[in-house]
Amino acid sequence: MNAEEKYQAELKQSDLDHHQPTAAAMTGHIISNLLIHSLKINQANLFAKGSASLFLAEKAAGWIAYELQELDQLNHLLVNNGESIPTITAQFKEYTMLEEDGSSKYLAGDEQLFALVKDFDTQTLFITKAITLANNESWPELSTNLTNLMAWIKEQIRVTQDFLGHELKEGLYVEDDDDDF
Repeated sequence: MNAEEKYQAELKQSDLDHHQPTAAAMTGHIISNLLIHSLKINQANLFAKGSASLFLAEKAAGWIAYELQELDQLNHLLVNNGESIPTITAQFKEYTMLEEDGSSKYLAGDEQLFALVKDFDTQTLFITKAITLANNESWPELSTNLTNLMAWIKEQIRVTQDFLGHELKEGLYVEDDDDDF
């Protein structure tokens, strides 16, 4: 097979994996969410005003570094196991569940910060599902990696919600028993 045929086969397999979710397919969403979230953190860090700008001055670089390091680790875990990963802008746009809006940089600093918290929360939905799938597929290294990512994200949510004066779950998604991906 030539390069184009291999890529088309990858896309076909990816489509199948997303209709019957696999740990790798769900991790593709996580990878995309991490990349887009790191861009959104950078935007908020550059444009947030008020006390949120001080909070982000302390946290943003660490958040971005951690998310990009995690993205790299997840990419290697998948590739090392023969799985495909998102590598082009179109795939990142297709697989992310985070929404981007250029006008959000003009929101109040606390609103920008809370939007990042909601994005962290959205990421936990995919991570939880991927951990379950990884355990079902006997993929312990992926499960461990994702469990550590989940713990880190929950810490960031708590610290940021505390800073904003919110209760831990205030304004965040509450999963219904009948929710499905």
